[in-house]
Amino acid sequence: MRPSRRAERGGSAVVAVVAMPILLTFLFAAIDLGRVVFLGSEAGTAAHAVCRRVTTRPASASSPDELREAAVEAAPSLAGEGLDLSLDVGVGDVEECALAYRLYDDEAGSFLPRTVRTRTRPVEATVAVSGRYLTPLGALLSRGAGEAAFRCSAQARGSIDETAEGAGA
Repeated sequence: MRPSRRAERGGSAVVAVVAMPILLTFLFAAIDLGRVVFLGSEAGTAAHAVCRRVTTRPASASSPDELREAAVEAAPSLAGEGLDLSLDVGVGDVEECALAYRLYDDEAGSFLPRTVRTRTRPVEATVAVSGRYLTPLGALLSRGAGEAAFRCSAQARGSIDETAEGAGA
């Protein structure tokens, strides 16, 4: 005996009711995960911009407003509503390094050893962005970890050239 058309329509409704929460769960997860991954990538872009700003203009390392401007200029999405952006820049002590190379001398017909001394200061920039999830699923899952928010951070390293007198100023 074949089921009636009415029973078949009822079966479709049951499948739709069962499938809808599963589909919404995947949608919410994709939204929150995609946003966190995107903002993590943007934090990396901003960290490189801040490091570049400090290595080209070392005086800017003391100005948080200028560093924030460099970060937001490179990654405008980090200035979005509900996001907290924090910057940390460390400039190390002067490091000296001797580089050996050889220079060809026509008169001697050979390579003569030479040494050059360089002076650099290491720079490390850390950019962190935190915020709340957009969907109830992200908030629900993160409550098990303690707080209903995410945090992404990125670091970039560079160096300030201080070999020449007044370099980097």
